[in-house]
Amino acid sequence: MSWSSSSSPAVASDSHYFYDACNTSTKCYLSAPLHIFQIYLGQDTCRALGPMEQYLSVDQEVSVLNKKSWNSIIESVDSLITTLPVMIGFVLSRMLCGHLPRLSTRRFLLEYMLVAIPTVILFTVGSDFFHMYSIVSFLALVWYLRPRRELELRNTKYEVGKRPLVFTLLRAICNCGTSVAILMVDFPVTPVRFRKSRTFGASAMDMGIGIFVVTMGLVSHRARNLTDLKKLPKAVVPLLLLGLGRTTVISMINYNHDVHEYGIHMNAFFILGLTKLFGSLCSLLANSDLQLLGLAMGILSMHELVLQLGLCDYVMSDTVPRLGFLSSNREGLSSLPGCVALYLFSIYFGKWYTSQDHLTYTQLCSKLKRVLLIAVVLWVMVILSAFLSGIARVTFNFGYVIWILFISVVIILNCAFFFELAFVQTRPTFGDCHKETANSLPTFVESLNMNGLSYFLLSNFFTGMVNIFFDPNNRSNSESVLILLAYVLICSMMVFIMHKKRIRIA
Repeated sequence: MSWSSSSSPAVASDSHYFYDACNTSTKCYLSAPLHIFQIYLGQDTCRALGPMEQYLSVDQEVSVLNKKSWNSIIESVDSLITTLPVMIGFVLSRMLCGHLPRLSTRRFLLEYMLVAIPTVILFTVGSDFFHMYSIVSFLALVWYLRPRRELELRNTKYEVGKRPLVFTLLRAICNCGTSVAILMVDFPVTPVRFRKSRTFGASAMDMGIGIFVVTMGLVSHRARNLTDLKKLPKAVVPLLLLGLGRTTVISMINYNHDVHEYGIHMNAFFILGLTKLFGSLCSLLANSDLQLLGLAMGILSMHELVLQLGLCDYVMSDTVPRLGFLSSNREGLSSLPGCVALYLFSIYFGKWYTSQDHLTYTQLCSKLKRVLLIAVVLWVMVILSAFLSGIARVTFNFGYVIWILFISVVIILNCAFFFELAFVQTRPTFGDCHKETANSLPTFVESLNMNGLSYFLLSNFFTGMVNIFFDPNNRSNSESVLILLAYVLICSMMVFIMHKKRIRIA
């Protein structure tokens, strides 16, 4: 039922509620004739209408829609702030633990305390202080670590490399944040605003799969010919096998999972594997890295057009039965074009950022100013998208792809300030590349980076174990925090031991 002045409100008990054709258990958005303005309208299912609100004029509908659109924008900013505690932990680890031996257990445990403890507490029992801690700590670190000797630094040179520190830090922030999120969401102490959106939304957990696609694209290359595709199975097949294994295990043990996320059979591993496969094939159409921009925008625009023509309604509808493979996995399959577009955008950005291996301090500042400009342009596009198409992770629509690009660019910019500018005095120069190279990143980050996929698999495994044996739904706040801290410690300690023994799996 469309939400309009001519519609009769549905009745539930003694209250009147408004529903649309694509209402789900957690989100509502407008359907035709305002289809182009589909927007996430709020966290609650559908708010009750008061006596004077049962019938609204078109102008009133648009006014409410605009208000909810701004709420969606505010939610996207809130999600950006959720990336700060982990990054602040990395910065403090670099400042306070950099003098300790790189592979010492003492250093790892101190870094764990600086990263994991604030993150877990702020996402659970301390969520009321989340914004204050994150913003105040971030601004204090920016002020304290601001470059004070610019004249001396102007002639400083250093090597960016083909895989800059900022890409590693982005991947570590994504891995660490995701591992905490996938378990904490099972505890009642976790605020609703952090949970994934069923249809439209820009919550903290909506960022996960998108940033994973970005980190995969940043270190990938454009396929120039069929010979380049010969290496593709090494990257794609393991992900598809992991996806198949996860689906098989879930089916065998009858493990409860939300089918509205990717579908009945699909999961994040399938999405990443298929994105890598189709993204590499599509990149053959580009004759240069610059053409990747046009190709990605064309794919994303066509994807959004198809969504607006009715695919979005079909994917998000609770009334459509899940019969057959396509219908059963409509969420995951419909998101693939958006994933491919995001992957191609990321390849281009990675090539642009690493186009110069060696930079002076002045050149670095100039590059970061351009990154800031990119972030501003993307933010304007996010605002426009929130009013025109909404932000929907489930379909990887235009608004979601642009939002994820914005989030990723801002994280890269923040990490570049701290780890490229603020710590520039301790970075190696051209003629002194052996000094402190190993200490340029926290041990916690290096451990996650060396076995990132293993860390993610361990997180998924222990998340299942906690759900099976510890019954998260019936845990007190203190018990929830202790379980989460122990879980992060076990997962990170295992990859640290692998790093210490120089064992690299994936």
